[in-house]
Amino acid sequence: MIRKQSIGMVMALAALAGGAQAQQSNSEMPTPEILARANSYAPPKLTELAAKLAAQPDMTGLWTFIQPPGACRGPLFDPPNSVCPPPPPEGEATFGPMPGTYMTGIPYTPEYQKIYDRHVEESKEGKARDTFAACIPYGVPRMVGDSPTSFDIVQAPEIMSWYNNYARTERRIFLDGREHPKGDDPRLSGPSYSGHSIGHWEGDTLVIDTVNMIPAFFDETASPHSDKLHMTERLRLIDTNLLENEMTLTDPVAFTRPWVVKRYYRRATEAGQQIVHRYQELNDRPCIPNVRMDENGFQVMLLPQEIEAEEAKAKALQAGAAN
Repeated sequence: MIRKQSIGMVMALAALAGGAQAQQSNSEMPTPEILARANSYAPPKLTELAAKLAAQPDMTGLWTFIQPPGACRGPLFDPPNSVCPPPPPEGEATFGPMPGTYMTGIPYTPEYQKIYDRHVEESKEGKARDTFAACIPYGVPRMVGDSPTSFDIVQAPEIMSWYNNYARTERRIFLDGREHPKGDDPRLSGPSYSGHSIGHWEGDTLVIDTVNMIPAFFDETASPHSDKLHMTERLRLIDTNLLENEMTLTDPVAFTRPWVVKRYYRRATEAGQQIVHRYQELNDRPCIPNVRMDENGFQVMLLPQEIEAEEAKAKALQAGAAN
């Protein structure tokens, strides 16, 4: 009963948000006159929106993180300011940063520094707190500073979409002048994995402001942040296929001062320097976790039969949704 009431309340809020005009348009079918002239109707063109888009620098395409020379084995949120143990023996397969790797420049409070130090020590003991293998999305900070795979930017006049298929994380940057949602708005107020991002252009630089992010890690070293994290980015093309992102991160709970990190991305090109436009080649396969998180927040490997059971469950849900 409580759930039904909750659903009803959400539907009522959605109806109020739509307004009287939306309600009217949803209840009236096209008139015979409209249907009769449908084949000859000339729809309005996107002239005004196209002009807005034409004035923006072209950031569309598939972007890959650039690893600084000599940096620790990654991916890491701030590779140049990281300390890593000796590399593994030649021929030994590893993925991600070596256990014991940590970032040095995070302006943590003593409390959060103690938490981070504990997480780094746990990694040396073979314990992992990374939730990604349990099918939990990266979240925006890790998506823009840590991912081992490329991300896709799709650009429109009043919104920009970033999508990382590997990380199963998407962010929308609103460029239409809206503000962040207020705390009294039950439909929009956070936190969420991607938070809420708004942006504006200062010349050829896109200034992005993101809030309302759930507590998460910046990278696989389990470097934490709180739900009060506030991220401002200054994004600009410094060459045709080179993108610079200067991130200023503030967190009144976890940090003693702002933290500035600069990352660079290279745009994928084909022969003749043709820019690759993948446009969100979504992976429709269900996310099958190979680990679960225990009550202490550590990864626990799933047995093969447990993974098979999860696969069967996901396929059944997918089949049910299709029907």
